[in-house]
Amino acid sequence: MRSVGIAVSLLVAWLSLVPAGRGQAPPDDPLARMQAEAIAERNEPRVRAYHFGPQGRCGIFSTHTSHTNRLVPAYFLGSTVDLEPYVGANSAYRDPERLKAIYGRVPEHTVDANAEYLDQSDLYRIQREAVRRGARYLFTLWFDGMDWEVIRATVLARTGREPATGAGAGPFFEGFAGTPVQFAAVVTSPRHVDPPPTLYDVDQQTLGDLSDLLGGGYDPRFGGWMPWEPGPLLSRAPEYLMGQSARAEGRRRIAEAGGSVHAYTDSAPSAAAYASGVKQSNGIINIADDGSIVETLYNQLQAEGWRVGTVTSVPFCHASPAALYAHNVSRDDYQDLAREMLGLPSVIQTTGRGPSRPGLDVVIGTGKGVRVRIRDRAQQGANLQPGDVYLADADREAIDVRNGGPYVVAERTAGRSGREVLADAAEAAARDRLRLFGYFGTAAGHLPYRTANGDYRPVAGIRGVAERYSPEDLRENPTLAEMTAAALEVLGAEPRRPFALFVEAGDVDFALHDNNLDNAIGSMISGEEAIRVILDWVGRHSDWDESVLIVTSDHGHYLVIDDPEALAGAARGPESREGALGVSP
Repeated sequence: MRSVGIAVSLLVAWLSLVPAGRGQAPPDDPLARMQAEAIAERNEPRVRAYHFGPQGRCGIFSTHTSHTNRLVPAYFLGSTVDLEPYVGANSAYRDPERLKAIYGRVPEHTVDANAEYLDQSDLYRIQREAVRRGARYLFTLWFDGMDWEVIRATVLARTGREPATGAGAGPFFEGFAGTPVQFAAVVTSPRHVDPPPTLYDVDQQTLGDLSDLLGGGYDPRFGGWMPWEPGPLLSRAPEYLMGQSARAEGRRRIAEAGGSVHAYTDSAPSAAAYASGVKQSNGIINIADDGSIVETLYNQLQAEGWRVGTVTSVPFCHASPAALYAHNVSRDDYQDLAREMLGLPSVIQTTGRGPSRPGLDVVIGTGKGVRVRIRDRAQQGANLQPGDVYLADADREAIDVRNGGPYVVAERTAGRSGREVLADAAEAAARDRLRLFGYFGTAAGHLPYRTANGDYRPVAGIRGVAERYSPEDLRENPTLAEMTAAALEVLGAEPRRPFALFVEAGDVDFALHDNNLDNAIGSMISGEEAIRVILDWVGRHSDWDESVLIVTSDHGHYLVIDDPEALAGAARGPESREGALGVSP
């Protein structure tokens, strides 16, 4: 549950808050109005267009603000991608021995003769094999928190129609003429839930015995065999999807239906499994349950001469981007994760637990100005230093090329366009073959929510507050698409040198923890605009015989669409753009 606490602390401690009764939805914004009405009447049982939780169509608005055990979709572009060893008859979920290798045991009610889906850890092997088969450019677009209902809500709101399902097409690629899109459903469940503080030590980077903790697994009789099809038993025990958050009554109903509780993942082990091929436990980044360091694909590729980079709309060293490169027993040890990502000695190196690493070639994200508080020492350990909670002041100075460091630094600058600041830095880094560090954000710790109609005017979520942005917040921060373009300029500066880029629309998850569909759809569209930047780069510099793009997620949320017709077209505001999800460019 650490991911929930992180989101809460960020949004409570650092937001410029607007009481729920202020900042009301404008009359020409149907989706914002729908969201505002849902929050105003959140405790009243009634029919709504959508709700969050297992309570059914006529319940209150929200009973769950965290992750679920739903399957997530994954879309693949590139001729070197081979899914056959991992799906259908070759799914690990049909084979007890393969499941034991993944989970360390065979989870109850998880072996299924009809399984079509793959495991999150298989995505590492698919990427590794694609490289062996000739891929030179690897791209990931990671929609943190996205499952099928979020895709469906976004397409309905923007286009008025249901998204296409299955292989050969996808909501992110309509109108794209190129290599056929492959599709797979993905299980994201972890090995175990979060260990209590008594079982890990951030100062020594050690783990205790996790074997008695609630474990992961997946039962398609509840979760379904495809992301858009709930299982036949879910109506009898809808809290199955809530995993460790299931209440006593929900657990009883799961057992009566013949099932067992399986843990849902947080972002850390899911992204780490994607990055390393090793399923891990909640709250931990690239440390196996036996305490050993797990090497990631980006670690390997960098050693093979590739350039590697991460881009995110949330703090740059948050769980998902950090998991592509760094290692730590706690996803909350932000300054140490930042050090490893930036090539500085982290606690992993100073304790002798892992080798020194040069750092990523491109790191772009947010977190600037979110300053260290006294309580952060409990999470980050004895080596916490003054500065931002995500980046110590001394480390910020050490990496800057002006001080002899390896990074051209672009950061939010008063009075200057964030797009221009980042573009200028990217141009300099590309010209001089240097690295690029981009550091932006609002008081909330992420980029401004775009909102579904693009007006950047959020209404309240379940916490009863709405974010408010000044003109400076909007002008001084780049968009996720602009961050992606800057990263590509630097990574692609040496023609034909291979590179890998991870781009995260992390604010989808932030929005869904707040049960705010308007913000979530806006964040989805921001991610889709970043996909367009990648597609354009490949069209100009490469092709799909040597490039791979994977669009997927780390986990889902408990969004339930009750009235698709009410959502249809709800986000078509005056500032809507062509090329949004489900709309041909």
